[in-house]
Amino acid sequence: MRVLIADDHELTRAGLRAVIDREPDLQVVAEAMTGEAAVERCIAGDVDVAVLDIRFGPGMTGLEAARLILTSSGTRVLLLTLHDTAEYVRSALSVGVTGYVLKDAGREELLHALRAVGEGRTALPSDLLRLAVTPTVGPAESDLARLTRREREVLALIRGGLTNKAIARELGISPGTVKAHVEKVIAKLGVSDRTQAAVFAARALP
Repeated sequence: MRVLIADDHELTRAGLRAVIDREPDLQVVAEAMTGEAAVERCIAGDVDVAVLDIRFGPGMTGLEAARLILTSSGTRVLLLTLHDTAEYVRSALSVGVTGYVLKDAGREELLHALRAVGEGRTALPSDLLRLAVTPTVGPAESDLARLTRREREVLALIRGGLTNKAIARELGISPGTVKAHVEKVIAKLGVSDRTQAAVFAARALP
């Protein structure tokens, strides 16, 4: 089975390649840093499954790339992401994605999902499937319990209108670490961007 890995983090791609290429029935044939590059490579052919992150840097999102790959090539798509919210799961299913795995999944779970998607089957954990079919009306104050102490600190600073660089200075951490925290906060709260997270924080945080 020929696999493309698309993620904007080099270390993530290297780690995935190391896991996948150890399997005799799987082979990484291409890597991509952007959604656009992933689409182009899949349309060119010779890719059975594209493993995509949902969020890249500037440009096409993983969901947009997935839709184009599924409609323009014979490649199937497995999303590998930090985001476990109903909004993302529903969006993935709506564009035809049949595999969705979180980045904290174990090696065997990832390989099982990869093979299932490549064989035309669905790989969607039951807890994520429940999210997809459960109506939601936006974040509730109880969602704060899902945030770590550091994520709450980041959320409070987002509420104050600070940029990632300013948050990094305030907390004494790198901008890249701040970016990762912001993405997790957005995912856990089920909002679409930091503005919505700030609005929620203004209501829910003391």
